[in-house]
Amino acid sequence: MSTSTFPSDSNSNPNPNPNLSPNSNSNSNPNPSINSNPNSSQILSSSSVSNFNPNSTIINQSEVNIVCPQCNTQLTSASERVCRKCGRNFYEPCLSCQSLNPFWLRQCRSCGIDLPSLKQQLLTTLNAQKQQILKYRESYGHDKTLPILKYMSTITHPEFSQFREWAKSMTNLIQKERKEIRTYIDNVRAQADAAMSAQKYDKVQQILEQVPRQLLDDGFRKQYIEAGEILTEVDSLVREIRNAIATKQYSQLLACVQRYLELKANDPEARTLQQKIEKLTTITTRNGTKLRRIPAGRFYMGSHESDEFLRNNEHPQHRVLITKNLFVGVYPVTQKDFLEIMEYNPSAASDKELCPVDSTTWFSAIEFCNKMSESESLQPFYELSKVKRRTNGGIESAEVKQLNGDGFRLLSEAEWEYVCRAGSITPWCFGDQVMDVNEHAWFFDNSTSETHPVGEKKPNAWGIFDMHGNVMEWCCDWYGEFYYQTCQDEIENPLGPNDGTSKVLRGGAWQFGAEATRSAYRNSSAPDAVSSVIGFRICRNAPDDSIING
Repeated sequence: MSTSTFPSDSNSNPNPNPNLSPNSNSNSNPNPSINSNPNSSQILSSSSVSNFNPNSTIINQSEVNIVCPQCNTQLTSASERVCRKCGRNFYEPCLSCQSLNPFWLRQCRSCGIDLPSLKQQLLTTLNAQKQQILKYRESYGHDKTLPILKYMSTITHPEFSQFREWAKSMTNLIQKERKEIRTYIDNVRAQADAAMSAQKYDKVQQILEQVPRQLLDDGFRKQYIEAGEILTEVDSLVREIRNAIATKQYSQLLACVQRYLELKANDPEARTLQQKIEKLTTITTRNGTKLRRIPAGRFYMGSHESDEFLRNNEHPQHRVLITKNLFVGVYPVTQKDFLEIMEYNPSAASDKELCPVDSTTWFSAIEFCNKMSESESLQPFYELSKVKRRTNGGIESAEVKQLNGDGFRLLSEAEWEYVCRAGSITPWCFGDQVMDVNEHAWFFDNSTSETHPVGEKKPNAWGIFDMHGNVMEWCCDWYGEFYYQTCQDEIENPLGPNDGTSKVLRGGAWQFGAEATRSAYRNSSAPDAVSSVIGFRICRNAPDDSIING
C-alpha cells in the first residue's frame, strides 16, 4: 500500500449520508416547474406587438392576443397593472435601468434597451448558475453554492420569481446538508483518532479510504500517510526481528522488539518475545541489581557540527571502537542498592529508596563497585589505599589502582556514550527533537526539583533507563576539556587523559535543561565532590559467550 498519496476513489464515492444523493430528483430540484413557460419572455409575437397600442383602453382580440405570463389569462385593457386572476404585476423593472415597463414592450421606455434580449441573457445566466450549483452539490462543494444562491435569492423581477423561490428552497437544503457533512466528518475523525490511539494503523487507512476525496482535509491526509509509514516500519521491524533471531544478534533483536512494541504495544507475541530476550541478555545479582548485556561495536563519539546545542568540549566528532562486551546496569544505582551494600545512604533526600543514590563522591562509587564484587564472589576491579573518610562514611580521598579483575566498575566515558546512544547518531538516543525529551528523561522542566524513581521514563533501544536525566553519572576517566582534539579516528577503548583534577560526569540531571540531556553532553567535578545531581551506574566486562541460557 502506498503511503505517499491517497488511493483513488474514482470508481466509488461513498456518501456520508444516503439522503444527500446529488442526483436525487426530490432534492436536486425542489421546484421542478421552475421554467414551466420557457417562452414567457416572448409572450408577444412580432406581428402582435406591431398591432398593439399600449395607450388604448380596450384590447382588440382580433388584432392581438396578450395573456398573463403567469396564468395565461387574457388581458382586456392596456390599463391593467396586475392580473385580475393571479395578481401578477404586469409592470416589470428594466434589467438595465430599473424603470418600470409593461411586460409586453420590446424596448425600455427610459433607456431604449431590448427588453426580451436582456431577459433571455438573464435566463441563460440563471440556468447556468443553477446547473453549477447542482454540480457543486454533487461534489460536496456546498460552501461554493451559497454566494450564488444568495444572488439568486435577491432577484426581484417577477418573470424570474421561480428562480428566487428555488434558490431559497435550495439554500435551506444546502445548509441542512452542510450540517450533516460536518457531523459525518467529525465522526470519521473520531473513529480514525481512536484507531490510531489503539495502534490499529490498517484500520485507520480503511476508515479514511471510505471518505469521499472532496471531503479529505490536510488532517486526514497527514493521518493516512502517518499510518502508512508506521505500517511500513512495522513490516521492516518484523523482517529485522526474524533476521536477528536467525543470527542470534540479541541486542539488535531487543532494540527491534522494543521499537515494535512502541508501535504495537498490545501485541502479545512481541511482548513475550521481549521477555525472552531480556532473560537471555540480562543477569541479576544477589541483591536484585539487573545488568543488560551490551555487545562490542563502533560509534561516533561527540556532537556533530550541526547540533544546535554543540559545546566546545564535544567536538570534533570521532569514531571509537569498543572491543569489549559489557554487562551494564539497567538503572543507575538506587538508594536501596547503595544502603544494602554500603550500610549508609548519603543522598540529600534519603527516604526515596527507588530513586538514584546521590551525593556520593567518585571514591565512594569506586568502593561500592568493590564491595558489590565481593558480594557476588567476583575479583575486585579496583584497589583503594590511603583512604580518608567523612563522618557519614563516604570517602573523601584515596589512592585508586586498577586491578582489572572480573568484578564491577564504572563505565569509561566512551563506553557510557556508546551505551547511551544504543546505535543512534542523533543528539538523543530517541532522535533530534527536543520536545521529546520529556518522555525519556527527568530534567528541569518536569522534575519538580527532585530525583524520581528509576525506570519511569522510556529506555533506549538497548533497554537501559535514565541515561538522559535524573542524575549525572560518574565515569572512571579523568576529564580533559579539549581531550577530543587529541583523539585519533578509530581509537580503541579510550580512557581519557592520564591525569587531571576532575572526573568525567555524563548524562543530564533533574536540575539541568534539556540540552544537558544529550548523549554527547560532557561535564566534570572533583572526585571528592558531592551533589544531589550526581550518582553513578555500574558495569562489568562480559565474556564472549555470556548469553544466558534458561
